[in-house]
Amino acid sequence: MTATALLRGRALTKVYGSVTALADADFEVMPGEVRALIGSNGAGKSTLIKLLTGATPATAGTVEVDNQLVETGDPLEMIRRGVACIYQHSNLAPAMTVLDNIFLGRQPTRRFGFVDTKRQRREAQALLQRHGIELDLDAVVATLPTVKQKEVEIMKALALNARVLLMDEPTGWLASADVARLHATIRALKTRGVGIVYISHMLDEIFAVCDTMTVMRDGRVIAESSVADMTRPRLVQLMVGDKLARDSANATLVARRPRGTGEVRLSARDLTRRGAFRDISFDLHAGEILCITGLIGSKRTELLHAIFGSDPFDSGTLKVNGRRVVFRSPAQAMAASVGFVTEDRHREGLMLGLSVTENLVMTTIARFSHMALLDRAGIVAASRRSIADLNIQPPRGDTAVRQLSGGNQQKVLLGKWLNLGPRVLLLDEPTVGVDVGAKAEIYGILRAERDKGAAVLVVSSDLEEVMTIADRIAVMVAGRLQKIHDADRTSMAEIVREIGAAAA
Repeated sequence: MTATALLRGRALTKVYGSVTALADADFEVMPGEVRALIGSNGAGKSTLIKLLTGATPATAGTVEVDNQLVETGDPLEMIRRGVACIYQHSNLAPAMTVLDNIFLGRQPTRRFGFVDTKRQRREAQALLQRHGIELDLDAVVATLPTVKQKEVEIMKALALNARVLLMDEPTGWLASADVARLHATIRALKTRGVGIVYISHMLDEIFAVCDTMTVMRDGRVIAESSVADMTRPRLVQLMVGDKLARDSANATLVARRPRGTGEVRLSARDLTRRGAFRDISFDLHAGEILCITGLIGSKRTELLHAIFGSDPFDSGTLKVNGRRVVFRSPAQAMAASVGFVTEDRHREGLMLGLSVTENLVMTTIARFSHMALLDRAGIVAASRRSIADLNIQPPRGDTAVRQLSGGNQQKVLLGKWLNLGPRVLLLDEPTVGVDVGAKAEIYGILRAERDKGAAVLVVSSDLEEVMTIADRIAVMVAGRLQKIHDADRTSMAEIVREIGAAAA
C-alpha cells in the first residue's frame, strides 16, 4: 500500500502584479522523508514555502494535508494540521526558559487560569524522551549555543504535534560538529515518521542528510530526483544554468598568486588579545587573497575585529602600508583604506529598512556632501554603477534591502565597502547563506579586487570555498595561527589533517 503524502502542493502559482514569482509548482513530502528544496536565490523557494505554510494565499493551485484540501493563506490552519516552519533566524523569546518557549502562548492551565507548571514540565520531558533530544528545560534560551536553540525550535514545533517540518537554512551559522548533531536529530525524527523539507545552499549537507530533492529555477520546479541518482555537477547545472555552472566549475582552475605583487599591505607581529588569540604573525600582500580557515570558535572573527579597530588588542604590532597603527575605532581603519565585510549582514552589515542606494553609499557619504548639502544626483549615479558592476537584482536603487535575496544582500554589503576603495579588505564568512550562483559571482568580485591590487583577507569555515579562492591558506586553532600554505602547493586533505592535528 502506497503511503499518503503528508503535504502536497499541486500547480501552485503566485503572481504579484505583472510578476510571476511561482508557476505551476508541484511538491510533496512523504512520512519519514527528508526532501531537499534547492535553488538559487530568487528561484521561487521562499514563495513556495509561503504558500505551503499558509503565510500567503496562492493565485492558483491547491494545497493538501493528508489528501485533504486546505485553503491557502491560513497559517493557523496549517499549524493545526501539523505543518510548521523553522526559519533561518531564531523565532524564540531569548530571555525566557526552554520550557516556557516550548509552550509559549498555549501553556496548560489549572483553575482560575494559573499555569499548570507540573503538567507543562511533564509533557515537555515526555516529548524530549520520545524524540531523543536532550535539553535543559530551565536554561535561558539566550545562554544556549545556536544548535541547542535550533533543537528548542524543533521541540516547540513537535509540541504542536507537527508532522511536517520545513527547515529554512538550519545550519547557516553552525559549527561542523553542531551540523552533525542537528543531522542526527533530523534522522531520529525521520524514523518516527516526521516529514522534513530541508532548504539549504550547502550542497554537502543535501547529499549527507536528504533522501530526495526538488530543484527550482526561475519560479518553476525543474527537476525532482532521489539524492542517490543526482551528481553534484548536474545539480549545480540545474540550479544556476549552463553559464554559471561553467564559471563555478572553472573557478578552481584560476591561477594562484601567493604573495601577489610582493608589496606588504598589512603586517601583524605577535598580535595578542587575552582570552582570544595570541602571537599572531603574518604578512598580507597587495594582489593576493589570504584565507584563514579552521573550526568555528578558533577566534578568527576576533582577530579581524582587532585589526579593524572594533575590538582592542593587548600587545603586538600592526602595520598598514608600512606604518605602525593602532586603530581605536573602525573610522580610523576606514581612513587608512581598510574595509571589513562582517559575517552577520543583518545585524552588523546592512540597514535593512533603507534602500539599496542608501546602503551602497553609506561608507562614502562624505564624498557627496558639499556645504551641508547632499549631491543626490551623484549618489544615484554612483549607486547605479555599483548595481551594474555587481549585478544586483532587481537593479533598482530604491528597493529596500530587506526585500532582496540573501545573495543580493551580500553583494550590496560588498559594494558598500568596495565603494570605499579599500587597499586592505577584510571579509568574515563572505558567502554564508548564499547560493552557488551568487557564490561564483562573489568569488569573481573578490578576484577582480585582487587583480586591481587590493590585499584581501578572508576568514571562512567552508573548505571548498577556501580551496577555490585562496592564493595562500592559514589554519587557525584555539587562537593560534598555524603554518601558511601556498594554495597551489597544498590540498584540502592536508588542510583537514592540519586542523584535526592541531585541534587534538
